[in-house]
Amino acid sequence: MTDRRYMRTEKMLIEAMLALIREKPFHLVTVEDVVKQADVAKKTFYNHYENKEQLLWHALEARFHAIAEETAELDPHSLLMDGKPLSYPVFKHVYDYAIFYQGVLAEKGEISFILQLWDYLSQQSMMKHEPLRAVARHVTVPPALTAQMLTGALLGAVRWWLRTGLVDTPEQMAYRFSQLMAPGVLQSLGIDEEVG
Repeated sequence: MTDRRYMRTEKMLIEAMLALIREKPFHLVTVEDVVKQADVAKKTFYNHYENKEQLLWHALEARFHAIAEETAELDPHSLLMDGKPLSYPVFKHVYDYAIFYQGVLAEKGEISFILQLWDYLSQQSMMKHEPLRAVARHVTVPPALTAQMLTGALLGAVRWWLRTGLVDTPEQMAYRFSQLMAPGVLQSLGIDEEVG
């Protein structure tokens, strides 16, 4: 019973944080806001997390995991996943949480969070690009370097998109990102561009 109660409280805290960062910048979210939204005691919050930053990352990881579960594997022949470019779920997630990302990816954003996000997205890139590497004729760039560079470009594209007011749809951004990045990735794998 205790484990179920702990997990239920954990879920409520995660959902509270995700709801709050959709409404206002993270630096304005307080522990008091979280406990009020989750309808739990402040002591309960601290039984689960040291601070709001720890909850934030745990909440985002839970959301990222759910997104990964909802998406299919990359098709190495079309370079699409669920009929859209691999970066689409990232752009869609940023769109859904635009207020949060405008704050953390701005000039005054916290670098430790950005680097943590970069590392996480790089790991995901490595996993999601595995089907493409499986059909590669020869890999000329280490996959980890490719993942790091794609993630850096993706975060740069996201920052540009946020600064321009999210005028383009997530799908448009994903296709533009693929148009810019796919040729280099395919070349580094020895795969003809006609594959995509």
